[in-house]
Amino acid sequence: MATSPAPNSALTARLRDRRFYLFITIFTAALVFAGFARTFFLNTFFAKMQLPSLWVIHGVVFSSWIVILVTQSVLISAKQVRIHKKLGYASIAVVTLMAYLGFEMSRQAAQRSFTPPGGPPPATFFAFQLLGLLVFVTFVAVGYLFRNRPETHKRLMVSGTLLILTPAVARIFLMFSTNLVILKAFGLQLAVLLGCIAYDYATRKRIRLPYVSAVVTLLALLPVAGLIGSTRTWLAVSHWMTGV
Repeated sequence: MATSPAPNSALTARLRDRRFYLFITIFTAALVFAGFARTFFLNTFFAKMQLPSLWVIHGVVFSSWIVILVTQSVLISAKQVRIHKKLGYASIAVVTLMAYLGFEMSRQAAQRSFTPPGGPPPATFFAFQLLGLLVFVTFVAVGYLFRNRPETHKRLMVSGTLLILTPAVARIFLMFSTNLVILKAFGLQLAVLLGCIAYDYATRKRIRLPYVSAVVTLLALLPVAGLIGSTRTWLAVSHWMTGV
């Protein structure tokens, strides 16, 4: 009697997906570690800076999100769905803290008129930072809403995290050159997103909306920030938030 290969094929597809998303989350964690190793994770051995308390808290909280992302992938690979869901609810507090700390760090950077080497004017960079933070929170919030649709949920969570990697990736390129670090960071982020799209197409012959949305968002971030950052309205809002 012939047996259908469908169940085995479905199991193979699930295992392949789990390995792929575990790889993506670990790769994301590696990028964050590489970017902030000298100035945060291994600061004692390299930069040896006296980091303000807010910076340390910011680094711990944002790193916690990356740890959660990897842990969630490990839990799914281990079929610990119940623990995965409980940790997902607990992680809402981390995202809330990230939103506050990200805003405060961006505000203080604008007060110092900070912009990275080759970056846009400080007011525009402030708009860019806040837009990036808003994009991250939006993707993750929608991901929570789609938590009962795993195929959409995991892509939204990965996309949101990849979109917020610009500071970490830019610091990697800063170790070699100060030229166009933001654009280079965007290039690597775009490459990873396109890799995710390619994986979906190779395994499912379709392209998922969360990744397409993430690519469009990434490509639009700088132009939109440039448009907003040059307006009188934004300059007035920026002055109101920073006092400068």
